[in-house]
Amino acid sequence: MRSQATADAKQLYRTDIDGLRAVAVLAVVAYHYWGQYFTGGYVGVDIFFVISGYLLSAIIISEVKAGRFSLSRFYERRIRRIFPALFGLLILATPLACIVLLPGDLITYSRSMLAATFSASNFYFWTTSNYFNGSGNTNPLLHTWSLAVEEQFYIVFPLFILFVHRFFPRYLRAVVTLTAIASLAWSIADVRINQTAAFYLPFTRAWELLFGAMLTLRVIPVPRSNLWREILAASGILGIAVSIFAFTGTTLFPGECSILPCAAGGAIIMAGQDQPTITGRALSWRPVVFIGLISYSLYLWHWPLLVFFTHGVAFLRPIRGIHAILAVLSIIVATASWKFVETPFRTGPRRPGKREVFVFGALCVVASGACALVLSNTRGLPGRFPAAADSVAAYLDYKTAFPSDFAKVFRSGCFIDRQEPLAHYDERRCLAPAEGKRQVLLFGDSHAADLQYGLESSIPGVHFLQATSAACHPTIGPGRYPKCKQFLDKVFNEYIPRYSISSVVLNADWGADDIPALTRTIDLILPAQNVSLSELL
Repeated sequence: MRSQATADAKQLYRTDIDGLRAVAVLAVVAYHYWGQYFTGGYVGVDIFFVISGYLLSAIIISEVKAGRFSLSRFYERRIRRIFPALFGLLILATPLACIVLLPGDLITYSRSMLAATFSASNFYFWTTSNYFNGSGNTNPLLHTWSLAVEEQFYIVFPLFILFVHRFFPRYLRAVVTLTAIASLAWSIADVRINQTAAFYLPFTRAWELLFGAMLTLRVIPVPRSNLWREILAASGILGIAVSIFAFTGTTLFPGECSILPCAAGGAIIMAGQDQPTITGRALSWRPVVFIGLISYSLYLWHWPLLVFFTHGVAFLRPIRGIHAILAVLSIIVATASWKFVETPFRTGPRRPGKREVFVFGALCVVASGACALVLSNTRGLPGRFPAAADSVAAYLDYKTAFPSDFAKVFRSGCFIDRQEPLAHYDERRCLAPAEGKRQVLLFGDSHAADLQYGLESSIPGVHFLQATSAACHPTIGPGRYPKCKQFLDKVFNEYIPRYSISSVVLNADWGADDIPALTRTIDLILPAQNVSLSELL
């Protein structure tokens, strides 16, 4: 059985797919390190999903049809592939986290470590972080969300294929296709309701992996003409490039926008299914293939190195070219991880047997889970830093470590998280006037909500009303997610006129691209203003 599985893997192996892996991982690295240029590099994850769906479904479907599929053997292969590099990362990253992370950040790290251990990172980050607004940028394990999506798919997909093959063998292609369409429709609808959920959850991402399965099943016919296959492969490269450079953090993603990078990656895979193309030969260039071979370890290591460096030298002036240095270091570390951690578990005469693999997997889960619980329950090991640093950290991390203080500082009901419905905004309480004080509206995202407690305490002659919503810049213009747009419409068209608000403080996580919309917004509300914040101070 093992030799047959090895033979299947060799038959499926294509150097151009390793090259495509290299494109995908380099896109993600470029987005994290040079996001101002590679604004849509996050689509590399979507390309990874298509590749994984294609390769894994090819093995599963061929083995199921041949009557030799084994769930235990399949999960053994998954443990060999995923666990060594992942837990190798956790073994080395956790001591670093204990050295450089503040207590609140270490609590967050420990909780994400526990989620990563049980392949549930995507659910954890769904409830705690928005991938695009920087709320998870201090967490070294943010990127493990995509591994969790894949692992959840691999738990369900073999059972799904076995069921369909057992009861509806003639309709396998139709069932896979309809399931993919349903998942895509869910993604398109949910991205308008709750973009964070659509980004992280497996139900809205499953179609990308199922699209890879559709390529395996040849639901979409491969062109017979060499010319059309060359055009198809070239259009795939073009589609990936457009996604990387045209998409941004404000793109409504995934939804229908995820179709372009997935279709582009799928086009390259499909065009090379029967014989190589010029694009495939370019992707098969040995240096590119090498990056593809180490892509898993490179994906694992590039982000923690950046986060730990940022934490460790936050007090220093920016170091010129540091991102290029970290990128090279990531490749070096990934190469070592691939050669000395990944490869020995997967190939070679000394690789562990099936029983040893499952014992190893169980020990990794138990040890990692126990370590995560200890770090979380010790409140992030306070006392590692000077008392003044701990005092500042306690304020910075009040949401994680001190939820009761978070409710007080953020005025519960006056700040709406992205997971909350708009109805949770308490208009009567948050916009209630105070007798004998000037009324000023604090309007914006979580950065504005951060100011309320300090302003109210520091300027006793002013009562600050509050209208704040997560990741919702208080400006007029496109690019806002649906709930944010509804909130802004209410503030501009209902709240400000109804409560006769004459002074407004706008605050958000501003970027250069916000300036035109901010200018238009100020022009709109400026006639109603009769005092500046500097005058209040």
